[in-house]
Amino acid sequence: MRYTHSLRIIRRRKHRTKISLILTGILLLLVVIVGFTLLDAKQFFLGFIDSLFRVTISYFLSLIIAFLLTLFVISSKQIEGFMLPFLDVLQSFPSFALFPLLIIWFGKTAFVTIVILIITMIWPILFTLLSAQKQIRTDLLEAATVFGARDFSLLRYVLLPLLFPAIVTGSIVAWGEAWEAIIAAEIIVVVPGVGTYLAQSGSAFNSQILIVGIVLLLSLLFIINKYIWLPLLNMSTQYQQD
Repeated sequence: MRYTHSLRIIRRRKHRTKISLILTGILLLLVVIVGFTLLDAKQFFLGFIDSLFRVTISYFLSLIIAFLLTLFVISSKQIEGFMLPFLDVLQSFPSFALFPLLIIWFGKTAFVTIVILIITMIWPILFTLLSAQKQIRTDLLEAATVFGARDFSLLRYVLLPLLFPAIVTGSIVAWGEAWEAIIAAEIIVVVPGVGTYLAQSGSAFNSQILIVGIVLLLSLLFIINKYIWLPLLNMSTQYQQD
């Protein structure tokens, strides 16, 4: 009898997951059907793939840079005292103000959008990591050191798992901000992407195509969040400190 309550909870979760999958599938199917009748599906999906590729590449680069910066900042109290105010000022600088300079240097290329995305995404990840590392229990690090964890092993088996919840949380925020930024970036630079396609629909004063494109984009982003970021967020709870 003592397992009855747990079994009920598991069954409810499975039932909710099935309902969620069915509703998601129906929503996407309806949007796709309507979208195929109104917009240029091939151009839209190719544009979305281009944009998704840029956001994904920028995310991983931002994650690596943010993690390395975190290790550098926490390496000593003197570096931390100098770097934190400096980084705080940098994060408040509007990244889009760099567009004219980047276009002069690199022209209207996809590289410019990636640079803007990195500048946009790095701050939520970096400051979430910096905040999380201050909450790491020192006794855990001391215990790991006593048991022989050094350098890479300490990083891999202790620090990374402890920072994993912060990495996921910061990544979710950065991912959302990146999709806001890339639409505007692609419109400014005029490179193939979903932002450019939506801008062309808007400039043609075709509100129906524009609305369907926006809804379809939101549906695709919802699916990514639902089946990638949400499971990672649930997984990260296993690494939270008690």
